[in-house]
Amino acid sequence: MDLQTLVGFFNSTLHQDPDVRQSAEQQLQQLESHDGFLSILLQMISSPELSLGTKQAASIYFKNRIRRSWSGTQRANDQHAPIGENDRSVTKENILAGIYTAPQTIKLQLTECLGVILKHDFPEKWPQFIVHTKELLHAQDAQKVYTGLLALLEVIKVYRFSVTKREIIEEIAKELFPQVQKISEQAVESNDELAMRMAWVSFKSYYNSIQAGLPLAFQEPGNLVAWGTSFIKMIEKPVAFDKESIDEEAAKEPVWKAKKWAIRSVNRLYGRYGNPALLPGASTKQFGAFAKLFTSNFLPQILQVYLKQIEGYTTGQVWMSVRIRGLVSMLLSDCVKEKSAWKLLKPHAEGIVSHFIFPQLCFSESDQELWEDNPVEYVQKRIDPIDDFGSANIAASNLLIDMAIDRKKATLTPILTFINGVLTSYSQSPEESRDPRAKDGALAMMGVLAGTLCSRKSPIYNTLPEFLLTHVVSEFGSKYGFLRARALDTYCRYSSIEFSDAQITRGIFESVLGLLNDTQLPVRVHAALALQPMIENEMIRDLLASHLPQVMQVFLNLTNEIDSDTISHVVEEFVEVFADRMSPFAVELGQQLCDTFMRVMGEVSANAPDMASGDVDEFSEKTMAAMGVLKTLGTLVLNLDSSPEVVYKLEEVIFPVVRYVLEQRIVDLYDEVYEILDCCMFAVKSVSPNAWGLFTSIYNSFKNDGIDFIEEMLPSLDNYVTFGIDVVASSTEVQAHFFDIIETVMKSDRVGENDRICVCKLMEAIMLHGRGKVDGMIPGFVSLAAAYLLVSDAIETSAFLVYTLEVILNALHYNPVITLSVLEQYKWTEGIFTRLMQSVSKFSRVNDKKLLILGLTAVLTVPAEQLPASLQSGLPQLFEGILQTFRTLAQAVESRDALEKMYQGTDSDDEAFEWDENDDDDEFDGFGEGDDDDADDLENEYLKHLSNQASKALAGGDDADNDNDDGFGSDDEESDDNLEEEFSLETPLDDINAYTHLQEKLSEMQATNTAAYNVVVQSLNPENSQFLQSLIEEANKQRAEQQQQQQQAQAANGAQL
Repeated sequence: MDLQTLVGFFNSTLHQDPDVRQSAEQQLQQLESHDGFLSILLQMISSPELSLGTKQAASIYFKNRIRRSWSGTQRANDQHAPIGENDRSVTKENILAGIYTAPQTIKLQLTECLGVILKHDFPEKWPQFIVHTKELLHAQDAQKVYTGLLALLEVIKVYRFSVTKREIIEEIAKELFPQVQKISEQAVESNDELAMRMAWVSFKSYYNSIQAGLPLAFQEPGNLVAWGTSFIKMIEKPVAFDKESIDEEAAKEPVWKAKKWAIRSVNRLYGRYGNPALLPGASTKQFGAFAKLFTSNFLPQILQVYLKQIEGYTTGQVWMSVRIRGLVSMLLSDCVKEKSAWKLLKPHAEGIVSHFIFPQLCFSESDQELWEDNPVEYVQKRIDPIDDFGSANIAASNLLIDMAIDRKKATLTPILTFINGVLTSYSQSPEESRDPRAKDGALAMMGVLAGTLCSRKSPIYNTLPEFLLTHVVSEFGSKYGFLRARALDTYCRYSSIEFSDAQITRGIFESVLGLLNDTQLPVRVHAALALQPMIENEMIRDLLASHLPQVMQVFLNLTNEIDSDTISHVVEEFVEVFADRMSPFAVELGQQLCDTFMRVMGEVSANAPDMASGDVDEFSEKTMAAMGVLKTLGTLVLNLDSSPEVVYKLEEVIFPVVRYVLEQRIVDLYDEVYEILDCCMFAVKSVSPNAWGLFTSIYNSFKNDGIDFIEEMLPSLDNYVTFGIDVVASSTEVQAHFFDIIETVMKSDRVGENDRICVCKLMEAIMLHGRGKVDGMIPGFVSLAAAYLLVSDAIETSAFLVYTLEVILNALHYNPVITLSVLEQYKWTEGIFTRLMQSVSKFSRVNDKKLLILGLTAVLTVPAEQLPASLQSGLPQLFEGILQTFRTLAQAVESRDALEKMYQGTDSDDEAFEWDENDDDDEFDGFGEGDDDDADDLENEYLKHLSNQASKALAGGDDADNDNDDGFGSDDEESDDNLEEEFSLETPLDDINAYTHLQEKLSEMQATNTAAYNVVVQSLNPENSQFLQSLIEEANKQRAEQQQQQQQAQAANGAQL
């Protein structure tokens, strides 16, 4: 293998003949395992004689080879040939030189490779890297300096979010960033493209270095002044542009990227470390001095710079990209929340609203182009905020909300006055002189503020019905499609506002219904969304009933026109609300939903054939739409529980979709298809032949990659057992599949204890529903549980301990003789029962206690000759455990019933926004008065309270390194000591009365094993003897009550006959 040979192969990969390309690719795959392969690729990439196309092909292959195999993990080595040590050493020695000599497009690919290498090798396996980088940063050659900056950025990106290795970032900040600051300072003064790239990478490195903490070196006043000066100079740097031709493509140029990263760095400094109002309480000590320094010495200047940029933008003297406008709005939002910053910002609030926020919310030329050229994308940007996250529109909307809520005394009345002025001017102007885009912006502002203004305590609440009729509903018939869509969107946001006249509501409904057939897609979509909240009105539901098939068809058509889970949610809610009317066309609806799903997935697979590789994420919009369709199918099935014949027909059209997802291994959709399967079986309380036909696909899916989804699989697997136990009991193949699933999860290192709990529940279901039918599975279940119970440190959480013990208890309840014979065979009896008796207090839930009683009483009934000797002498202790459990059973039942009642009675009717009742009655009097010094201290306290949840991670130190201290809970023992009751869980245990069961087992024991019975009873002290008597009396009482209820029920049935 030599350079020329590889050059020939890579040239062949660019050949027009596919056979030649394929042959060359196969040759390269064979050669890549040879030591020296990567070294020659680097030579090719650095060679000035080779063509750019050949070097690009080599760099792409180099990148893929590094990404796939550099980690050296077992999985990587199993899938691809390992990279030899010589190749690794040579690559690290030469990759920086390769980046230096490579053209810009290849530089980026090589720096990505560098990042992968650093992730796995720095600092332990490549300690010289920082030395090499420092040499490059101090070089006289600008390209070498640029290479050093790229290298610096890559190592920072590796550790930017690390809390446990912050010392690496701290050392880099101390050793390298002083030189980086000098580089950026010089670069900002230049107009050269390379200089702008250097500034861009310098600022990006700074930004990434302050993600998880603020290095001590950056907290020094001199450091802030130096970097702050560079940021400001970059932001203010004048850039010539053509007003007529400039567009968002310009934002990709180095100078605009440098501006963007300068702004991002400033925003991060202020929002995370320099704003006292947003600083977590526990971080005040660490960053409090810096926050004071920032707000006192730097914020006034930077705010003036931002305001000057806004002024230049509004007058057309400065161009700001969409992203930069969004970043500017974000910083202003942070300023609104802090007292000293608000004082500086307040005099400019009116201008910010009218000249900066308002124009961004108006329907623009780019909106018009998108509306006409790609209405689907237009709708997705409007109705799916995540698609437009970080945009200028969203940021401007958030700024408006912050001003209206956090500074409502000073801003709300001026904001509403401005909006009213725009709306009034529009309505009073002659039609030919009206500006529909201005009205669109005003309605957009009202839509943004809906959460605030819809509160019954808002100052304009009583005027909202008139506003809707005058300015919103009136535009349902506008000749401008975008204004019709905006009006529908605004009405949807104010759907909670009621009209005193029912005829008005009816008229609005008919108008919205008509707009479902509008010629413009965005209008039809917004009509569907506006119709969704209207069905909460009983009158509207009755009116809609006769139109339901047509409306559902429109919704389905929309799901085919636009892949959006938002539309799927509308369909899902209609299915749920009108469940009693869906039966006549449920199968047709299900078929159309399945067709839609297969169309969407067909489009996904056409672009990403290897869906199991995870490439589905690349098409998240379509994936989310597919998820929405599947959820709607589940809702449809679940609401047809009174029509099992319809569900069976639906299974025939739905299950091919389920099979497709499982067989294609589309893991992103496993949750939804298992939920559908669960809904189908639960709705009809049986397992149809169609459902059994899927069982093999489920098992095969589990064997491929489904082990990670055992929790999602559990409800369906449980239904197979609960409603199909006869098939489970009669089929050795089905039993083998179930046991393999259970055994794999219990033994795999790939899963945690929560997953093992899932299969413990599955073992319980099999033993409870299959009593007397699955004897052959019991020894295996006992062995799997014993493997954990007999090793002192094998179980980490109390929850898993309880569920593992309950496997043994279920086995005893199923057949104590079989269970004890297994325990005796392997000499496990004493160890298992010792662990069980030590853990009695951990059985806290009702069914836990009931199962403990059932399992232990089962032992009492075992004939003496079959009872292990180690248990014969321990029967009094077992019975003591039974009595101990009964002492707390009644309280557990009472607590469960009270908790269930509380959950059922929970009804949150709180409004989205609670107006501050402590505000002065005259807070809206005057123009921006009454708020000079008063920030909303209560709000700030609330923000601090929330931010404390993340304070340890931000503050760093040893506490921050503990992953369980993130404020989001953990799986530690403290959190799992008390298992939660599962109210929706139905098991055969529900039909067992623990009191009468104990009485029956004692009677059986007395008759069949009198000697043991006498030993147990005579061992009781007077207190326990009296307690046992009370249990017998309670059993007699409950049996009598049960018999009386049965007699009353029989009498009632006889009367009906």
